[in-house]
Amino acid sequence: MFKVAGNCGMCKKRIEKAALSVSGVSKANWDADKQMIHVNYASQTTVDAMHKAIATAGHDTEKYKADDEVYTNLHGCCKYERLLEHP
Repeated sequence: MFKVAGNCGMCKKRIEKAALSVSGVSKANWDADKQMIHVNYASQTTVDAMHKAIATAGHDTEKYKADDEVYTNLHGCCKYERLLEHP
C-alpha cells in the first residue's frame, strides 16, 4: 500500500489502470477516502515501477510527482491537492 493523490471515480479508474499496466501487478484498488492504493504483485515487480506508472498517468504518489502538464490536462474534478514537492 502507498499514498496516491486523487479525487473521484475517474481518478480511481486512471490510477488502477496505471498500476495494472505494470507487468506482474495482478490487482489494484485505490481508496479515495484514504488516498491509498493496495496492490497485489509478483516478486519480480518493483514498487518503484508502480509509482512511476501512476505519476505518468497524472497522479502524485508519495515517491513521484506527476508532470505538471499531465496534471493540468486532467478533467476539472480530477484536480486534486498536489502532494509536497518530491526530492
